[in-house]
Amino acid sequence: MIKIFRKIRYSLMEQNKTARYFKYAIGEIVLVVIGILIALQINNWNENRKERIIEIGYLKNLKLDLQNDSLKLVEIKETRVKTIKAAKELLNIATSKTIDNVFKVDSLYWEVGIWWEFIPNDNTFQELISSGNLNIIKNGSIKNHLLKLSNNYEEIVVMRNHMRRDFDNYLYDQAFKEISFLDTKNLNSIKNEWDWFYSNKNTVNKNRELLISQYDNLLNNTSFINGLSLAAGNSEFLIITYHQMLKDIYILNELIDQEIKIHD
Repeated sequence: MIKIFRKIRYSLMEQNKTARYFKYAIGEIVLVVIGILIALQINNWNENRKERIIEIGYLKNLKLDLQNDSLKLVEIKETRVKTIKAAKELLNIATSKTIDNVFKVDSLYWEVGIWWEFIPNDNTFQELISSGNLNIIKNGSIKNHLLKLSNNYEEIVVMRNHMRRDFDNYLYDQAFKEISFLDTKNLNSIKNEWDWFYSNKNTVNKNRELLISQYDNLLNNTSFINGLSLAAGNSEFLIITYHQMLKDIYILNELIDQEIKIHD
């Protein structure tokens, strides 16, 4: 096409038809500009398509991370519920001033004392942040919910660190002052490493009188009682936060699903 325009332009120049020559010259320029614009449009379309493929890959990985986090949150919510129940039962036993079942008391202590943490599987989100690719996620609602979840986790970390100090100071330290957790009298008869611990039912029963006396002292320890109250209260707060995170994850999964369906 350009060659045809050029031949016409040369012919017009030879015929000294200047006005028509300029018209054809302008037409040739317009044609070139249109060609460049089309090429740029095609190039932009290809770049957007490549970026969209990368975005969908991130979204699918985010969805997998969120599914794993949902399972973890449900599990840790259940453990926190058990912590609250065990702490309240120990507080009731402390109030009654009577230990009828030392194995139950020992089991409740371990139910409260076992430390649990929620650590999110946020590798994809952290990669988006560290690589500066968060803007590749075009859906503003998805980005906002990702940032909200990240903020919620930071709150959990602060609360968890505070709670851990409470456990160390009021539960672990006080219990280790009062309770003999190892059956040091019967070291020669140990067949299994767990037999060292009084939390083994047979070992607890063999040392019943000693443990009743020790747990009685522990349940009269003001710091320990305060620790039980804090463990229950902080666990309730964490359960509320976990519940909200599960709701946010559900919404985020729905948004991601919609975005993936649009692509497919």
